[in-house]
Amino acid sequence: MDGPWRGMQEGDDDKRRPHGHAGEIAYAAIRDRLLRDEWPAGTRLLEADLAALTGVSRTPVRDALRRLSNEGFLDYVANAGCRVKAFTAKDVEAAFDLRVELESYAARRAASRAGTAQIAALSALCDRMEEIAADPEGEPRSRDQLTPLNQSFHAVIVEAADNPRLAPFLANVTSAPVVLRTYRSYTAEEIARSMGHHRELIQALQAGDADWAGAVMRSHIHAGYRAALRDTGLFGAVAENTQD
Repeated sequence: MDGPWRGMQEGDDDKRRPHGHAGEIAYAAIRDRLLRDEWPAGTRLLEADLAALTGVSRTPVRDALRRLSNEGFLDYVANAGCRVKAFTAKDVEAAFDLRVELESYAARRAASRAGTAQIAALSALCDRMEEIAADPEGEPRSRDQLTPLNQSFHAVIVEAADNPRLAPFLANVTSAPVVLRTYRSYTAEEIARSMGHHRELIQALQAGDADWAGAVMRSHIHAGYRAALRDTGLFGAVAENTQD
């Protein structure tokens, strides 16, 4: 096996199979804490500590760390294990630059292709997100509930765009930690604006207006970019060119 995990032999796959469920438990628990920014950038994550934290053995924890490293949440450091990845302003810019182009393209295509069922799905997702955002007792937990719903909303638009090559490209961009944490950096006013963008996107799709849909999506993604860039400290960003 190539890469920093080459010390794990291929034959270990058989040994890991009984740990599949435990691996998912460890992965979900560690990923959730990373998204909540519970460990500062550069924090070394020790297998023994994480095993105690998640209630599983070190083998599934190791699998979870490998997976999170591959997904960009962690950096592998030789002879030191995994550390929480630090994101720079350049990382944020790169992720959102791609996202604004791809998602505005998706919105434009969806304007002439979205069906009744897709419009209904988008409306239902808006209803649920607005309900969560309006809950005064929901902070900060509501931010975490909004993220998967927001992902589903954008996924419906990508589906409506009906370009089979688009979804894989976007999946790599929208799964980046700097994108997944966007709602963590929003103020209440910015969340309200995001909800408004969603409603306007639905209106543009219903009208079949590609220019309108594309413009709203660009504004929507740019707003997320500015919030993420402004609050990079919230999720462990460091100054560009910082060395370990």
